[in-house]
Amino acid sequence: MLLTVVGCAGSVPGPDSAGSCYLVEQDGHRLLLDVGTGAAGPLQRHCDPALLDAVLISHAHGDHCSDLASIAYLRDRVKAAPLDVYGPSNLRDELNWRHPAPQFVFHGLPTAPLRSGPHTVTVAPVEHGIEAYAFRVGDALCYTGDTAPCESLDKLAQGCEVLLAEGAGFDDTGVPRHLTAGDAGRLAARSGARLLVLTHLRSWLDHGRLLDEAARHAGCPVVLAHPGLRLRL
Repeated sequence: MLLTVVGCAGSVPGPDSAGSCYLVEQDGHRLLLDVGTGAAGPLQRHCDPALLDAVLISHAHGDHCSDLASIAYLRDRVKAAPLDVYGPSNLRDELNWRHPAPQFVFHGLPTAPLRSGPHTVTVAPVEHGIEAYAFRVGDALCYTGDTAPCESLDKLAQGCEVLLAEGAGFDDTGVPRHLTAGDAGRLAARSGARLLVLTHLRSWLDHGRLLDEAARHAGCPVVLAHPGLRLRL
């Protein structure tokens, strides 16, 4: 399995990154986790959007889903087959498209594990103030999306190899409905992760300080996500 960070900025795009977007590839199958603001551009460095097999959206905030519109346009231009998009029940309403998107087939996120090509994806509801989910792809990868610390996330992350977790702020200031970098580090330690990748990096924060805070608690190596980061899991 190959994980590529397409975008890792939090809340809004930063000067060097689009919003959250992560490409997971295995055996020729291309699964996208979120496609936030601006992500459709850099995605094309790594994958033709017309060749995507499925998209999973963690929640209906723009920094995680708004570039679905650009994906639809790029796929329609070459008359690609409809793409399976799995997301929260309010996703289509929040996108506020004037017309249906025949480029997509929308699905709710199931309570049972989801099969997408070679991947088995486990979905867990998390606490973000709106309908929101975290994803576990096989045994290798757990992606938190945006969430406060919660029991369902702890259960989902247990035993994962790589924890891709937001670090939206610092312990001493707190971030409502988000993980701090310290929260991400403590989650990595509780789950027994072998690597913590800190993402959802807000451009106005000190990323070095976020890294230091997470590393104090993680009990495993910690790296900052950046566009183009590739990890073989």
